[in-house]
Amino acid sequence: MNMIKTSVPKLNKLNHSKAPLYEALCLYEETNRTSMHVPGHKDGRVFDKDAQHHFSNVLKIDATCIKGIDDLHQPTDSILEAQNLAADAFGADDTFFLVGGSTIGNLGVALTICSPGDKILVQRNMHKSVFNGLLLAGAHPIYIAPAIESVTKAAMVPDLHHFEEALAENPDVKGIWVTNPNYYGMSQDISRLAEVCRQAGVPLIVDEAHGAHFGQADEVPPSALSMGANLVVQSTHKMLTSMHMSSMLHVKGDIVDRERLARVLGMIQSTSPSYLLLGSLDLARRYLVERGRDHLKDTVQRLERRREELTKELKSLSIWAGSAEVQRRDPLKWIIASKDESVSGYHLLDLFYDQGAVAEIGDPRNIVFLFSLNEKEEDIDKVVEAVKAIDQKLLELSVTPHEKKDIIMFEEEGTVYEPKMSLQDAFHRPRHKVKLDEAIGSLCAETVLPYPPGIPLLNPGEEITKRHVDSIKQLHEMGAYFQSPSDDSMETLYIIK
Repeated sequence: MNMIKTSVPKLNKLNHSKAPLYEALCLYEETNRTSMHVPGHKDGRVFDKDAQHHFSNVLKIDATCIKGIDDLHQPTDSILEAQNLAADAFGADDTFFLVGGSTIGNLGVALTICSPGDKILVQRNMHKSVFNGLLLAGAHPIYIAPAIESVTKAAMVPDLHHFEEALAENPDVKGIWVTNPNYYGMSQDISRLAEVCRQAGVPLIVDEAHGAHFGQADEVPPSALSMGANLVVQSTHKMLTSMHMSSMLHVKGDIVDRERLARVLGMIQSTSPSYLLLGSLDLARRYLVERGRDHLKDTVQRLERRREELTKELKSLSIWAGSAEVQRRDPLKWIIASKDESVSGYHLLDLFYDQGAVAEIGDPRNIVFLFSLNEKEEDIDKVVEAVKAIDQKLLELSVTPHEKKDIIMFEEEGTVYEPKMSLQDAFHRPRHKVKLDEAIGSLCAETVLPYPPGIPLLNPGEEITKRHVDSIKQLHEMGAYFQSPSDDSMETLYIIK
């Protein structure tokens, strides 16, 4: 596996022992003034009694924008300082706190970069929020099909020359948008892609939802910012320690209009943001800089040792260890599959759940275990024992053999195409429902979304092919979960009239 050297951001002598926003919330609690403002639970005085023992402490700092507590939409004090500290820790020029997950970040980026009718080059295996953002912006995405890792069949960033060709054919695009790493922790070197974007005068946008810890130690892959990206969206809650729905949007360089970005975020984020989530972002940064980087280094070393030992013992299962196609892998993620390919990832998901180990994701081939920055040895032991138990159970399990047939989600790597109809036009057109097989050749009028990882198999406006229909049938038969389909049975589909 080719090893790209990472570099931890150099801190600019800021005081990272401070957590200014969290400290402002603590001061709010200590002053103990009578709340005659929102929220209605009044610092926890009025709340469900049976649940109060769980919520009482956090309700005391579930504040709002009043005197002494900064405003997310016009930060001048503790939030501004907290965001500056975060920018320093992650190597950005500017950082924006998000309270709607990376979804809000992707929507904000789309509405900042694109105006109605603008073209943008987008890696096709993006999270649904990217396509939703482009729909809202009225943009016309040009899709580029991802590369597929040969063992896991996971989609990832295609080779650079595909982007160069696509950019040469479409010099008027407003930017290039990729996902790196993918859900499975596979990371590609995008530094040359960043240089191509710089020369073309367009921003490189990276959905780095699963890589908030990247670049924070030499033992993990480098961050998108360190490789030259201009806009990076990170789910701080996924791989770092902030609360669910809290994320960060990092900006680097002069190509992005900060004023427009701030204005857009002010439009799509709540005017009553959760200060619990904002405070947790502040604390996640402090923990990362003060102790998390050392914990990350130690945890990776222990996980790698245990993974290598465990791999030698396994008879039925395998743990992916990388491939020549992937420059760096995230050592905090174990991709586990059965050596017998008739055992699906969905089956493994259920087996491990019954064993007491809940995986992050199951797909037709794999499951993924996601470890934290600081795993105790006893918790790693539990996972290892669960893997050994399922490995033995599969030896005894009678599985009906079936013909191996890969599910093809995307076009051939590097294929560049525009959907038959723009996302926004397709969303507003009249539609009607037909049998799945009868939909072939029509334009899709809904998002067909196996979840996780939340990457659409079909977007509105794309032409439905036999490959799409076959993939839907295969996924449904294997037990895949589809998010918000018009038909839970997946026997019918909305098409554009």
